[in-house]
Amino acid sequence: MGFLFNFGNDWQTPPGRQHRFIDSIRAAVLEYRIQSASHFCIPIEISQAIHSENPDRLADITPDFLISVGFYHFGRGPVIRVCRPTSRKRPRRTLRVLTGDIEVLEGSCFVPLASFLDAHFHLFGLPVGPDVMFKWWNKNGKVFNWAGLPTELKERVVHFCMEGRPGNFTFFPPRPRGKYRPRTKKRAPEITNQLGEWSSLLHVSHQVRAITLRLCLIGSSHVAGSNGLCIEAHTSCALKDSIRRLRKLYQMIEPNAVPVDDKTLALAKTYKQYPRIYPHLHQYATVLHGIRKMSIQMDFLSYLHFFKITTAGFAQYWKPRDVDYEVFEQLPHLNELVLHLPDARARLEDKFPRSGPRLFYGDPFNCPRILHRLIYEQAADVLAPYKGVTMKGFVDDSEESRFMALRRTAIEALRFTDEDLEELYREDGGGIELEESVVPGVKIGERGDGSVDTEPWAEVVQHGFWPPKCRCEVLCRRVLFPV
Repeated sequence: MGFLFNFGNDWQTPPGRQHRFIDSIRAAVLEYRIQSASHFCIPIEISQAIHSENPDRLADITPDFLISVGFYHFGRGPVIRVCRPTSRKRPRRTLRVLTGDIEVLEGSCFVPLASFLDAHFHLFGLPVGPDVMFKWWNKNGKVFNWAGLPTELKERVVHFCMEGRPGNFTFFPPRPRGKYRPRTKKRAPEITNQLGEWSSLLHVSHQVRAITLRLCLIGSSHVAGSNGLCIEAHTSCALKDSIRRLRKLYQMIEPNAVPVDDKTLALAKTYKQYPRIYPHLHQYATVLHGIRKMSIQMDFLSYLHFFKITTAGFAQYWKPRDVDYEVFEQLPHLNELVLHLPDARARLEDKFPRSGPRLFYGDPFNCPRILHRLIYEQAADVLAPYKGVTMKGFVDDSEESRFMALRRTAIEALRFTDEDLEELYREDGGGIELEESVVPGVKIGERGDGSVDTEPWAEVVQHGFWPPKCRCEVLCRRVLFPV
């Protein structure tokens, strides 16, 4: 039986008239293709070729069975060859038996089907795309033993998935305009933005979630731009939103990380408020506790509230239950804090309604220098226990030098460092027993009648400090806008 080349469609036998042996060849070709993703990338199609010596559609498959078959794909015309089932002799018997394999007539001899396909459908050695990988994995019918991989290899797989994703700071997509705004549950874009299209890794399994979330929180030198969980807030409202939202999301890295009853709920609330005092309860950590870096920028009035300024009776304007600098006590892994002072060259005027006194006397006697000092003097004092604190946006270099000197003095005045507290915690077995019950983190003062006073001020001081008038040797306006 000979063979022919035909690049049209008239060489194919209609599907209803093809022999069932063609299905066996298709199955063998599919088995050849699924041996690797590179082989699967070549879409080999099979069809019975028209030939006068082809057997009848209902003919039996015997060792002498021969049929013309065309192998083709969209990039080339058909290669028509004669195929037959492979057979072998049985011991002490004259009849041959079929083995289930297929042979192809190549020249003057029959060769295995795999050898024929290797010769005519070459592999190009190019990287295989994700679509082909997905289809190949669905076709091969195998189950990948992910659980059997070493943990180090799993981390490398997650590294590969995260590689190239943006991870420095947070990007919030714009809210849709119009009357209708779909109510969507706010989650953690600070985490999902690092993963991009691979955010579903957080739902694969407990171990994969732990590996993925740990890389997002801590960062990795193997992933470009991955510096750990970083928060960037350009307004006080953005900072409050991030703090309150991330505080509600448990990391769930360790077992039993979600409270299920009143007892575990009390433990979770305790760690949520005082992670530095109760580090042994870290299993209840939220995403907020995983923050490594923060970049904060606010206006003058928001900074005065944030650092709880008391100068000239400002304490009377404090907002109850507002987010202030004490939130840093809830960030046990914070290692870098960047504070941007309000822009002194911006338009300086009071906004209405305002939750505080007047801050700006009026041009040209506005004094951003004294407002900056109120902020950074308090910041140097209350942020002394934290490392990696940087402040930017000073009026001039002398103000920056003054802040650095104040910070060094405040650090030297600390009674205990973090290392001292950790050592004391270990030596005392988790703390010491107190004679009376106290609330952690609240300063308690004794009145004369023995009652407890937890108010931050005893008496409001009123005088004419606000708004501060520029009395600098050189007016701030001339320093900021030299002629």
